[in-house]
Amino acid sequence: MAAERRARESGLAPFVALLFVQLFFGTLPVLGKVAMRELSPFTLAAVRGVFGALLLSLAARALSGPAPRQSPGDRLEIAFLALFGIVANQVLFISGLHRTTATHATLLVATVPVFTIVIELLMRREKPSARRLLGVPIAFGGVVFLLDPAGLSFGSATLAGDLLVTANSAAYAFFLVRARDVLARRSALSFVAQAFRYGAVPIVFIALPDLVRLHPADLSARTVAAAAGVVLLGTVGAYALNAWALARTGASTTAFFIYIQPLFAGALAFLALGERPSSRLFGAAVLIFTGVAFAIWPSRAGRPAA
Repeated sequence: MAAERRARESGLAPFVALLFVQLFFGTLPVLGKVAMRELSPFTLAAVRGVFGALLLSLAARALSGPAPRQSPGDRLEIAFLALFGIVANQVLFISGLHRTTATHATLLVATVPVFTIVIELLMRREKPSARRLLGVPIAFGGVVFLLDPAGLSFGSATLAGDLLVTANSAAYAFFLVRARDVLARRSALSFVAQAFRYGAVPIVFIALPDLVRLHPADLSARTVAAAAGVVLLGTVGAYALNAWALARTGASTTAFFIYIQPLFAGALAFLALGERPSSRLFGAAVLIFTGVAFAIWPSRAGRPAA
């Protein structure tokens, strides 16, 4: 296959790129927490959306060339997808991150593959298998365990944020499932850049009251640096490298590298924010990652021969 041939030609480069993808995504919760000490969640989402759209568009122009001619229906479809993959994804994640810990946010994002399988099954995009169906309740059991139903209350310190981040994972999973038809006709980088352009407009509209009150001159250098890291690492670098690596590896290989992200994020959260992992967090991680492994690991029959 073309992807396998490109992988052989590139050697270890795609796997090194995927390591950096997870490192960059792992910085997002930590840098976001630092930036939101002075920026509101919606302001940070607007900064990420606008500058992400600008830089990804420049990268797509340089690497993928001019975008192909599109019909009004194609543009409308991408605008619809941007509402889930960009607007809901950015607003829900940043708002949830503001109300929970960086480690919780990183762990809950790992449910994206499981939500993707559930949506594919509901939309009849994929024939269910026993192992994938088994993986769904295991992973969701980890989410429930993390939320601690025995002591569940709306006054919990992280409950609202955990729910918002989980909703973000569901919205992004829907985006991934529906985007596959568009990606069959477009390069991944140019599609993501266009979706960011469409998504940045409503994000700015949502953040407008906070942006009006923003005084950039009053921001500390630490906040500016953290916001720049959110844009350059957690947005542009992660999306661009992921698109490049995805064209040279299989989807299951790309998904496998998600397991590395909490290691990076947990280490950064401990070093930068002083967040100490709890025993409940480790138990939830075991359940979630076990469920995801059941759901996305290729079957023996589906593995390519050596």
